[in-house]
Amino acid sequence: MGQIQQLRRITIWGVGLIGGSLGLALKKNGFQGQRVGLGRNIGRLEKALQSDAVDVVTTEMAEGLRGSDLVVLSTPVELVPAFVQHIVEVVGSQQSMVLTDVGSTKSVLVRTVEALLRENGSDTLSFVGAHPMAGSHETGVSAAQATLFENATCILTPTENTDPDSLQRVKNLWDFVGAVPHLLSPETHDLLIGAASHLPHLIASLLANTVANVETEQHKALDFTATGFRDSTRIAAGSPDLWTGIFTQNRDVLLSLIDDIVENLIEFKTLLQMDDLAEIERVLLDAQVIVEKRKKVLGGS
Repeated sequence: MGQIQQLRRITIWGVGLIGGSLGLALKKNGFQGQRVGLGRNIGRLEKALQSDAVDVVTTEMAEGLRGSDLVVLSTPVELVPAFVQHIVEVVGSQQSMVLTDVGSTKSVLVRTVEALLRENGSDTLSFVGAHPMAGSHETGVSAAQATLFENATCILTPTENTDPDSLQRVKNLWDFVGAVPHLLSPETHDLLIGAASHLPHLIASLLANTVANVETEQHKALDFTATGFRDSTRIAAGSPDLWTGIFTQNRDVLLSLIDDIVENLIEFKTLLQMDDLAEIERVLLDAQVIVEKRKKVLGGS
């Protein structure tokens, strides 16, 4: 963790919720180097500067990358390869630099970036996939928090091509801001996070749309929703652009999980048709036990 203090400059490309929170967390935990905010929208960058999420900001790539030891790509997952290509073109072999990201999908992303670096013969640039499991349905640096990553899981996804020193540098970064790093292959990450995060978001969105379509001549079902609807659909308020990218990047895993959900719905429909009260109660009890056990692990109420 102390090795992070040896870094002179950390560039955060995209200073929104996650990038802004990382910048704030670095300062809160005593990072002595320079935090650079890099992006295309000067208005958003200035807001990040005013929020103290970074020390300096720029829209000029060469300026933002110059002298940086670590670049964190806090952008939508589908944009990361293009940004890495830009970095290769600007930096070339002029300086050594570790690149990492914060995206919610990993298999396609990591393999694409590794191939890109290999094809361009980039000996001085290395990439380590990362996914901090923290966030909010809110977006932008105004929602950033210095404590966002404390005790949060951060999954790192090294491959057989990953440089060990680069992996350690990225691990040290997340240790430094209070996260708990775990190592998974990109493929394992996408399977587990597809089930734990991507599928729930999809279901929340479909539930909101389904309820919105139920109405009579006088009333809409939405008019009578309360805490149950709010709790079940809260995450559907997340950015559609962000989640479209996540779903398409993790398409194969999500398609398989959708098959599982459809099968479970059909089975439950059969139980209702048969008035099988004992089995219906068993399904609900199994779910209750799972949720209660997880609630204890997470410390929820």
